[in-house]
Amino acid sequence: MTTAATALRPLTLIGVLVVLSGCASETRPTLLPVALPDLSRADQAVQAQARERYAALTEARQRAAIPAADLASAYGALGMLLHAAAYYDAAEPCYLNAQTLAPNERRWPYYLAHVFKSRGDTAKAEKSFARALALQPDDFPTLVWLGRLHVDEGRPEAAQPLFAKARDLMPRSVVALAGLGGVALAQRDYRGAVTYLEQALAIDPQADSLHSPLAMAYRGLGELDKAEPHLRRWRNRELPVPDPLRQELDLLLESGLSYESRGVRALEAKAWPAAEDYFRRGLSLTPENSPLRRSLQHKLGTALFMAGDVKGAEQQFEDVARAAPADEIDESSAKAHYSLAVLSAAQGRQQASIEHLQAAVKYQPNYMEAQLALADSLRRTGRAAASLTVYTEALRINPREATARLGYAVALAQLGRYLEARDWLTDAASTAPDRPELKHALARLLATAPDDRVRDGRRALAIVQDLRKGQKTTDLGETMAMSLAELGEYAEAVSVQRSVLAAGTEARLPRAVQRMTENLRLYERRQPCRTPWRPDEVSLIPGAQQ
Repeated sequence: MTTAATALRPLTLIGVLVVLSGCASETRPTLLPVALPDLSRADQAVQAQARERYAALTEARQRAAIPAADLASAYGALGMLLHAAAYYDAAEPCYLNAQTLAPNERRWPYYLAHVFKSRGDTAKAEKSFARALALQPDDFPTLVWLGRLHVDEGRPEAAQPLFAKARDLMPRSVVALAGLGGVALAQRDYRGAVTYLEQALAIDPQADSLHSPLAMAYRGLGELDKAEPHLRRWRNRELPVPDPLRQELDLLLESGLSYESRGVRALEAKAWPAAEDYFRRGLSLTPENSPLRRSLQHKLGTALFMAGDVKGAEQQFEDVARAAPADEIDESSAKAHYSLAVLSAAQGRQQASIEHLQAAVKYQPNYMEAQLALADSLRRTGRAAASLTVYTEALRINPREATARLGYAVALAQLGRYLEARDWLTDAASTAPDRPELKHALARLLATAPDDRVRDGRRALAIVQDLRKGQKTTDLGETMAMSLAELGEYAEAVSVQRSVLAAGTEARLPRAVQRMTENLRLYERRQPCRTPWRPDEVSLIPGAQQ
């Protein structure tokens, strides 16, 4: 009997292990089915990566004794790759399974939140971000992303403590200060919004996207003179969030599109050599004569230009321009031509600049910067009549574009159509009372127009005096001197003109100083100014000679 019992012990132990294994399998939570999506639109390298990770997941699922955390990692790894390749629907069940298997791992609800956010499902995104934040309450990126979602959903009171905590974690964070500024703006705390946004711009003067909310805050305070300069400087550029998990996601794919994304992030961080490297690696994976290749080359040119390699940048822009499609809308080609226009203008090659701008609006007709720069260049080179058509097109794209309204009026004046220019500016200033440059232009015309039917020195002076309550610039000073001279008050006109001349000299503005000096000589001879604007004034192209 003893022998029999001893013989049975190994079998009994094996049976227990089998039973335990079966119990572990039975108690494992139910998981969602996962399958690879149609990968035909992805690069070959990405397809290979996806199949490799799917195979690894399949092998992991077949291992009965695999720890739940390891299986969660296999699901999560496939989800991350599909997420990075923008297969959001296929990534979702991977992340949900990973989250079910490893409920204390914050990566999976965090990535899941970004999947929901990319699909526009903000309610689910908020819930997942909140879950990730509960697992790690001091995670800076999660605080910022969740705060932004609350603001977008019209709940600034929920966002405020999140951005405040983010600011406490990183006191000089531009994104945290911008978030607090956005919350204050949404709550109509305009002074608070100005404080936060000005602090953010002081830390990073290149954070161009902050100028629009800052202008709105100044408008809310009634300080329109301070709002207007910020509206001019606004550019739609995303503020980068320091986010290691998102960076890990971005670095997964071996594709041209992935390297473009990495390069853009490097550009945003002003890491020019890194951006150049990413764009070149993307080009090595991208076929010739494709939209993505043109996009990569234009961005490579931008990185080279910012690093100081102007010739290298120009070569990349020219390559994009040569590869542009014949008769198709193509954003990268438009941007390359615009960049070449800027370089040509900086070199004094105005006709070449105009030709590139004409190509830019051909490839992207709604490219407002290019439309305005083309109209401006035509007007400044003696083709004011042609510029009117382009300004009109810019206003068709955006009827409230004050710069186009101003340029149109200056072109009318250059053509000697002063009555039309006056009526145009009167209407424009009335339609957009928050744009002081239109009122200023009207005052300049009223003070200096050669047409006696247009001039009205007293009205001009009244407008300038009202504008100077909010801002005192050399341009306004010049217009005040013009108005005083028109009224015959030459001694005061000379005094004002000498002050603005001194300011222009100190600021080292040679063209402006020359103009100011010539007008000063007129007033000293008791003669009024009869030139509202010179042809080369009001330039809109960066780098154009002034």
